[in-house]
Amino acid sequence: MRGVRALAASVGHGVWFSDDLGESWRRPHTHRSGLYNESRCWSLGLHPDRPGEFLAGTDQGLYRWRDADAAFHHIPSPMDGLHILKVARAPHDPGWIVCGTRPAALFASRDDGRNWQRLPFPGDPECAFINTPRVTSLLFDPLVPDRLWTTVEIDGLFRSDDGGATWLRCNEGLLTRDTHDLLIFDGCPAAGGGRLLLCSTEEGLHRSLDNGARWEPVEVPAAPFRYFRCMAARPDGSGTLFLSVGDRPSGDQGFLLRSRDFGTSWEEVALPGRTNTTIWWIATLAGRPDLLMANSIFGEIWRSEDGGETWTKPRKFLGEVREVALRPL
Repeated sequence: MRGVRALAASVGHGVWFSDDLGESWRRPHTHRSGLYNESRCWSLGLHPDRPGEFLAGTDQGLYRWRDADAAFHHIPSPMDGLHILKVARAPHDPGWIVCGTRPAALFASRDDGRNWQRLPFPGDPECAFINTPRVTSLLFDPLVPDRLWTTVEIDGLFRSDDGGATWLRCNEGLLTRDTHDLLIFDGCPAAGGGRLLLCSTEEGLHRSLDNGARWEPVEVPAAPFRYFRCMAARPDGSGTLFLSVGDRPSGDQGFLLRSRDFGTSWEEVALPGRTNTTIWWIATLAGRPDLLMANSIFGEIWRSEDGGETWTKPRKFLGEVREVALRPL
């Protein structure tokens, strides 16, 4: 599709680029691009006020891609050598960058990456099953400029109200601290016109009506399993949401669910072909509610051009993929 570029962060093949919504993909050559094209890339950070660039979180550090010179540039930081699993830029200030890593830590820059600070994040250093906790989502609050949210696998959900200087654990009522993703809706009909928070976890979906102070499980009869991973809201305010569920992180079956009422009720989405494992990420594009893209951890790609009503599956698999993103050209 003209005017839209898709990106895929792959573990072992760097960053893939597609200008036809996944029908074909390409990677920049190592000797010109500045990033080894068999690197492990975990995350992508885009901002509407920076249309000519994006950030890529790898296990070699943080990189900035610039369209102007068709190359990546390494951004020196204390994260060199860590897995940079999430990258977020403040909606009101693209120079404010926050990154989440494995081991679970948060790093911030207020000057577009020139200087960095490790935030005093109170996460646990160890956990069950995966041994080392890791950041799974990172979100700036849509209403409060200095408020940050993050989910950690396996340590729960955290909120900062002062730009990351202090943090509050928000785990009361969660059935597990294995948290994966977070959505925030203000003026929400499903919350009586107030704020609704949805959190996906290994033990199902949870919701909060008091800004994360307490959580309650949400029954999702359409889900055949309880392992809920990623979520995305169609960017039109309609209350249409998407939620992925699978038998386990890198398992054998995956499903995509859709809600038309801010997560009150759910239905299964008909995806073409067999979904070989859990869908890991869902991408949307502001101003284009018709356009969505999703990926499984095994590199399957799906796209919708009618707001998530129907989906197609391009033939190419990309290996292990952790995130997809959509951006204007």
